[in-house]
Amino acid sequence: MTAVQRVVAPNPGPYTGPGTNTWIVDAGPVAVVIDPGPDDDEHLAAIDKRLGSTAVGVVLVTHSHPDHLPLAERLARRHHAAVRRYPELSDGDIVRVGNLNVTSLYTPGHSADHLSFWLAGDRAVFTGDLVLGRGSSMVTYPEGDVADYLRSLERLAAMEPRILFPGHWDPVTDAMAKLEEYRTHRLEREAQVLAEVARRKGTAAELTRRVYGPDLGEELLAAAEMTLRAHLKKLVDDGAVNVHTVNGEEVFERSV
Repeated sequence: MTAVQRVVAPNPGPYTGPGTNTWIVDAGPVAVVIDPGPDDDEHLAAIDKRLGSTAVGVVLVTHSHPDHLPLAERLARRHHAAVRRYPELSDGDIVRVGNLNVTSLYTPGHSADHLSFWLAGDRAVFTGDLVLGRGSSMVTYPEGDVADYLRSLERLAAMEPRILFPGHWDPVTDAMAKLEEYRTHRLEREAQVLAEVARRKGTAAELTRRVYGPDLGEELLAAAEMTLRAHLKKLVDDGAVNVHTVNGEEVFERSV
């Protein structure tokens, strides 16, 4: 089993849980760093401390959100390493570093530029924000896409991984069950959105309140509405929902 260490960035919050996971993967004489996280001096020092005398062979980034990408260039410069991410890396590209081969998997859905990283010998996937260690992941409309998200989950499931190293929270040792949990949750949410639109038409903001309930905090409301809008886009694309404009606002209703 390849040795993997975690350094948690000091950016806890409603969207990041305890903080962003930076993964340090043993590649023999060097290390691979995945998702360096926010540009934070304390976090950079913690990564360097964990690395010790080990050089960084490459810095990999799952996606460009501000809790995953910003420290990448700074860390790479310190270690004279390259940063590699989408679109330089595409689906199936193999990054060879030290004694390790890391396969890039294009897994859009959470964001349009999302990659996961596969260690075939360990059947391990670094999932970024496609799959988290706890709770569910948002679909960041308009760049995120629910149809892509479901296909990405199915793609990972077809590879039968043993363990997932997510962008937030703890590693997932029951990988197949977690992937099915995420797929089921997203399909159940889609059915819930469709049922609510069928019950009564509404704007995205109105439907968000109705689907997620009145107890949703303001901090999470924006994330909930983005995800709901992504579901609505899929339902419109599928022909299950119609959208029209009333007084400058999009109103969604069930297709007849």
